[in-house]
Formats: sequence, structure tokens, C-alpha cells
Amino acid sequence: MRLTGRGFAFLFLGIALIVATAVVGEPDLMWIGFLMTILPLVGLVLVPLLRPRLRVTRHLEPQQVPLGDRPRAELLIENRRMVSLSACEFRDTCPGALGSAARFALAHGAGRWRQSVGYEVQANHRGHFELGPLDVVNSDPLNLTRTSWQVPGNVASLRVTPRMYPLTMPRRLIGSGSTGESTPQRIGVYGQDDVLVREHRHGDDLRRVHWRLTAKQGELMVRLEEQPWDPSVTLVIDNRSAGHAGSGPDGGLEFSISAVASIAAALMSERCRVTVVSAETEIYSPLHADVVSARDRMLGAMVDLTGSERESITSGLSNSDAIENSQSIMAALGVLGASDASALTAVGNRMQQATALVPDPVAWGIDVTRAEAHRAACRLLTESGWTLHQYRPGEGVVEAWDRLMARVEAA
Repeated sequence: MRLTGRGFAFLFLGIALIVATAVVGEPDLMWIGFLMTILPLVGLVLVPLLRPRLRVTRHLEPQQVPLGDRPRAELLIENRRMVSLSACEFRDTCPGALGSAARFALAHGAGRWRQSVGYEVQANHRGHFELGPLDVVNSDPLNLTRTSWQVPGNVASLRVTPRMYPLTMPRRLIGSGSTGESTPQRIGVYGQDDVLVREHRHGDDLRRVHWRLTAKQGELMVRLEEQPWDPSVTLVIDNRSAGHAGSGPDGGLEFSISAVASIAAALMSERCRVTVVSAETEIYSPLHADVVSARDRMLGAMVDLTGSERESITSGLSNSDAIENSQSIMAALGVLGASDASALTAVGNRMQQATALVPDPVAWGIDVTRAEAHRAACRLLTESGWTLHQYRPGEGVVEAWDRLMARVEAA
């Protein structure tokens, strides 16, 4: 609770007028000075006593959006007090990553009222954010005194994910065969019992259940008519802050994160076992879960991924056990150095397929020394069997991916 600038002016001018009229002997004008002095003081008493009893209900639609989207927040503000001074200014608290706080003013009569207010939020940063609480400033009709407080009510949560794009995933790129965890069992020696079986997984056709073996094993087992196709793929995301040019939604780091998230979603829809490795460590590993749950876990890992201060991606590659069992490796990389190229070459030599999106150093404005080191690293990767595409600023993930796939098909 405090006096406004106008309130202080009334108070000081009133006191000055009282003193002046007392000196010059004009008692009739002294009442004007008393009135100007009393009005701010009366406001200090009445404003807190007659402030509205507010309650806010906040709803955010949708609660999860991709980077760059504009979700809308809806607020329902209610005054439950019959007699109140209902000229209020509001400020809905908003994280700086989502832009400036929403400000608006409402003026109502003395009775109870209800008002809906909405505004849009600019989701320019990935992460988890909370909108609220609602700050309110209430003043008297002459704006001499005002009081401020936070309105009780719910806080809305917003989850900003990477941009996701539909990508075409050639079967040749994924590879074939089975990983160590999914090697099927051969039952019988000859005849119809000489079949391959494995444990039942979500989505398997119940007509393929091997009932006799299920009874022996105590869990559902399914029959495989042919050699199983159960590829395992490692995705590498170079999240080094120094490895990317540009910033915000159109920067190189966000391009890499969106590319890996989109590739991972496409692989999961093909029933692939996906592991995601950052410049520091493994950030997502597969579990026995349905595609929707796996995709949501992967997105959660991407939402929380921040820029790393590492100088090389070698730590992430060495800290992942999944690379030993993977058949393919796909990467969205930043500006590379000699140590990065050596580590990626060693990993790629064990894979059936090794592909990567890398930045075009000239188009991204990389300095000459780093650009030359990056070109040398790319040449080493290409000579060791990697397929690369150098993406440029403004080039979309789908466009860059299609060009990379064209190189794979031409190889």
C-alpha cells in the first residue's frame, strides 16, 4: 500500500496551502488545504478495506507446443466482494524466455463481477515454464493511493518441445538383423517346430502367438516366419554451444535438436531401438514400451537439453554403451575438429550405415581457421564411409534430410 505521485502531490500541496493561508491570514482557503491533505490519507484507509476479493482461473491451450508456436493463455478473473473499488491493473507473471509479462486493466462497478481475458505467448525457447501468479494493483477513483498483491489461483505449465517434422525413413538406411537383447530362440530340430520365436511385444499380432511354448515359458511368445528385423540405431546430437552459429529458433543448435528429434520419431514409428547421445553423455535409451510412450520420453529428453561447454563430442561417444550394439549411426553435428572426426570415424567403422548433417561453414559465417578444420574433418569422415550433407541457414530439416537421403541412395 502506498501513495501515488498524485497522492504525494496532494499531500504536500495541501500542507503547503495550510501553512501559507495561516501566514497570510486567509482561513477560508485553509479548508481547501485540509481537504487536499485528508484525501490521500483517507485513501490509505479505504483502498485496502474496499479492495476487491479476487480469484483467477488460468487455462493454457495447448499445454505442449513446438518451438516457435504461440499458445494462448485464458484467465477468468472473479470479484467475490459486493462493495469494492474495482479499478485494477493486472500483470500476469511470464518467464523472460516467453517474452514480456501480459499487462491489462479492468474497471467495474461496486458489485460482484467476472471477466475473461486472453493473451498469446511466444514460445521461442525450449523447456518447461510456468505462467503466473497474477499481480494486481488497485487504486482509488482519484488515483491517489494504490495497493498491490498477488491473486490466488492456479499456475499454468507450458512445455515447449523441439519442432518436429515428418521424415521418410528408407529401410536400407536402418539396416537389418537383430540386437543382442532380441535374439530369437530356435525351438525343435526338424519339421514344423523348427521355428524362430521371441517374447511378445506391444503391437504383435496375436495370431502369431506360439501357444505351446507360451505354456512352457509362462509368458507370451510369438512365432517368426522369417529372420527378425530389429535394428538398433544410435543418434548423435552435437549440443556444444561453441559448435553452432546463430541463436534462437533459427540457430544451428535448434536445427540439430529438431533434426534428431524428428529422426528419432520416424525411427520409433518403424519399431527401431533408438538411443540418443549428446556431446556429454547418453540422454535417451530405449525401454520396452509402446511407441507413444517412447516418443514422449524422447521429447522430454530433448526439451531439457541445453547447450554444452564441451570442446569435443568424444565424451558423449565414449559414455554410451549402446554404440557397441547399434547397426546404424545418424548424427546432427556442429563445427567439427580433428578429435571429433577421429572419434566419429572409429564409431562409424563398426556400423552398417553412418550418416550425418553438418553445417556449411561458409554459409554460417564460421571463421577461416575453424572452417578449414571443419572441412578437413568432413573429408576424413567421407573417406571413412560416412555420408554427409552440409546444411545452410534457412534450410529446413525436411529439405536437408531429403538431400542427405539422396546422397545415401546414390552411394
